[in-house]
Amino acid sequence: MRKYEIMVRESEYGAYLGAGAGLAAVATPVAITPNFDVFDAPGLRLLLGKCSRLADDEEPEAGRFGIDFHRALPSFDGQGEGVCDWGAGPIAVNASNYAKYLPCTLKFREFTATLAFAARTYEEFRIKSQVYENFYRHLYHAPAPLIVAAPHAGDVQRPADSWHPYPKTEIDAWTARVASHLLGRPYTGEKRLLISLHSTDYLGSLLDIGDFGLPQNNSLTAVVENLNQRYRPALMELLPAYREHIMPYTTARLKYFVNRWGTLEPERLKRRSSAVRFEILNLTRIMNHSQELTDLYTLPGMLQGLERFWQKPPPLITLNGIFSGRKTARLLKLAEKLQQYGIYTAVQLEVSRFLASRHPQLAADLIKTLLNELKPETQQPEI
Repeated sequence: MRKYEIMVRESEYGAYLGAGAGLAAVATPVAITPNFDVFDAPGLRLLLGKCSRLADDEEPEAGRFGIDFHRALPSFDGQGEGVCDWGAGPIAVNASNYAKYLPCTLKFREFTATLAFAARTYEEFRIKSQVYENFYRHLYHAPAPLIVAAPHAGDVQRPADSWHPYPKTEIDAWTARVASHLLGRPYTGEKRLLISLHSTDYLGSLLDIGDFGLPQNNSLTAVVENLNQRYRPALMELLPAYREHIMPYTTARLKYFVNRWGTLEPERLKRRSSAVRFEILNLTRIMNHSQELTDLYTLPGMLQGLERFWQKPPPLITLNGIFSGRKTARLLKLAEKLQQYGIYTAVQLEVSRFLASRHPQLAADLIKTLLNELKPETQQPEI
């Protein structure tokens, strides 16, 4: 049995279910909860999310809630996060309205990309807030020089419906196994670093690095260029298998979007599903010369445009190509928190699920090289 299979227990969809026997041999459990687990190993603290990130996917009797730890702690019924209007008039973005209008609110990034959870009552709000704050207490107070958090690694048990036809895609699948490959060789850098580890099923780069908009990450442009030069031969070898893996899935999603919403036009999707609009715009960004396609936002046009990605693939390691993390950094007041708790910098990593599931060691090697090349003030030692 390979190392990552005994280090962590995962569902068939790649969700983290708990520690395996191998993890207990190299890491000390700090907190084992229904919503997240925390482990300490030499030079590293590891936080693995166990709960669903979808607001209506919960097991209250087990103390397991729908919490997205990479979003802001909401107000219960305030006005501070703006409004959302899907054609019924402006609705304040807060935990109470998030819950009141579920599952409709799952279509709108004003809620899903902004708020950590929904809450029907103030008591529910209080309990979820405590879970959320405990997660960040373990993160910011970590004694280790390297903190690796996979906040969306937990299972999604919500059944599919017309509001959310592919709920399992909300799992940051196989991130726990990638994280397990970072254990064993202690990180001893002089500056504390935070890695926020995610996975994605968007067609495009195999590793996207988000800079969180932090000025101390200005060196990432050169770092990403170096990573592409070093790893491009290995990644290019994976392209045939990656294409076989990702294209049927992407095609099926596009067909569903056309049937469900009647359009792939970004402007028309604004009030129908801003989440789908975001996905369509992400796909068009990776197409070569997509502006030449007059019928781009039709199913044939999108598929023709996606073929251009494979004709001349762009760099497979990107900077801010999928999620920069900049909005999240604002929501979490990340710059202030890093300074407050003595953490030099943070980066967001989006690993392709294909890479994470089939080549977790390669994904971890990419991350280790990234850590060594950040070099905040002095040369980072090998890990």
